[in-house]
Amino acid sequence: MGEELPIHFKGISKSFGDKAVLDGVDLEVEDGECFFVIGASGVGKSVLIKHLIGLLRPDAGEIWLDGQEVSRLSEKALYPVRMKCAMVFQSSTLFDSMTCLENVALPLRKHKSLSASAAREAALARLDQVHMREFASAFPAELGDGMRKRVAIAR
Repeated sequence: MGEELPIHFKGISKSFGDKAVLDGVDLEVEDGECFFVIGASGVGKSVLIKHLIGLLRPDAGEIWLDGQEVSRLSEKALYPVRMKCAMVFQSSTLFDSMTCLENVALPLRKHKSLSASAAREAALARLDQVHMREFASAFPAELGDGMRKRVAIAR
């Protein structure tokens, strides 16, 4: 039960040395649900999310994504899994020398092999989704923290 859910963590545990960061974590995300991971500094939020995209491997437990157990996949097998996920880091990961539009279009060209014009249109649509289209030609340094995070989400 639960393997058919879009996201399902079953008994995930992770330690670094003798410090247990995750201890038997269970998480189920239903289709269409949106979730946020919040909490005090150092409680394991980033560790939990890094498990979902395969940047960390659990010491125990299983991670299911769209009906596939992903916690033991090879790097090569993880690539299509990672294409379904996004992670916005606390500090901006945008390229300061590129406009917001260029930042969003870059992975579309690299990972989806879109032409420049198709990537531009797709990037504008993504900026629309986060209400940032009017800032397409702005550089990240010209934006506030919240606006940069929205561009990172669009990316």
